[in-house]
Amino acid sequence: MDRGRILIFGESKETSFELRNLFDNHRFELEIALNKDVGKTVLSTRMMNLIVMHSETINEESTEFFSYLTGQGVSLPLMVCGEDADNCREKIDYEGTVACFDKPYPVADVLDYLADL
Repeated sequence: MDRGRILIFGESKETSFELRNLFDNHRFELEIALNKDVGKTVLSTRMMNLIVMHSETINEESTEFFSYLTGQGVSLPLMVCGEDADNCREKIDYEGTVACFDKPYPVADVLDYLADL
């Protein structure tokens, strides 16, 4: 994915900016949503190439968000980053591709994953 659009979900400004910093200097267009409703609005108005969620956002509210995506026919690749990201995979009921990256972030692996999209 070259110069793609990435939607970032963080539980707080700190976690959102933490994720943003992974992509900031790599010429991606970034949208940050601090809650799922803002994310839904972004997805309904703009074409995105990837959804990135901090592991802290994987909860009951995210289950409703994934149901919304399925209902809308959205199957963008999903990247989950943060503490215990690999353990979040089993909590995610999503039809799209899911990749998980634990903290500390393997930046080279993350960028390789993006290049393969």
